[in-house]
Amino acid sequence: MRTPGPLLVRLGLAAVAVYFLAYILGWQDLALISKPVPVVCLLGFLIPPRTRDAAWIAAGLLLSALGDVLLEASPALFVPGLVAFLLAHVCYVGAFLGRTRALHLVRLGIVAGFTWGAFSVLAPHLGAMRGPVIAYVIVISAMLWRAAAQIGEDPTGNLRPLLATVGAAIFAISDIMVAWSRFVDPDAGLKIPLMLLYWAGQLGITASSRRT
Repeated sequence: MRTPGPLLVRLGLAAVAVYFLAYILGWQDLALISKPVPVVCLLGFLIPPRTRDAAWIAAGLLLSALGDVLLEASPALFVPGLVAFLLAHVCYVGAFLGRTRALHLVRLGIVAGFTWGAFSVLAPHLGAMRGPVIAYVIVISAMLWRAAAQIGEDPTGNLRPLLATVGAAIFAISDIMVAWSRFVDPDAGLKIPLMLLYWAGQLGITASSRRT
């Protein structure tokens, strides 16, 4: 039986191209349909989940796809979209905690410094969204910390900890770019780079999953 992997890869890459074309041409309906497809294709690699780790990651991808739809559908759905992604990060934290409980407090300090710095730049522009954004920053900080905590803790010496850490980091950078475009400069032209980083981050996290 042929594996569905190559088909999922082709479909995901095609959806990326279609989304960018729709975005450039202003075809909003096509953008809405195509935006969640790359993440759904990543989800396809984990279905059915055979481990608790894979189940956590799959749940995070499913919530991310929901967040994609909400954020693309209407600016009025930004808060529900934010909540969907917050819950996705909670799922990733659940997966990462299952891999190691090592504290690595120095890494926590580095993560906290990075996210607090980003929040400090955004804070003057947040207005009524300050509370929800603080909650989101706390959760994504936890996700980054638990990703970084895996490095050096896997006795097999494979690349999963590095994939998780790099994926989490570039996912966080894409989130900062989303916030900048939403609250500071809507005309910054960050849509294409932030989406590329977002999808690459999700790819890294998915590739780090323990599926067997």
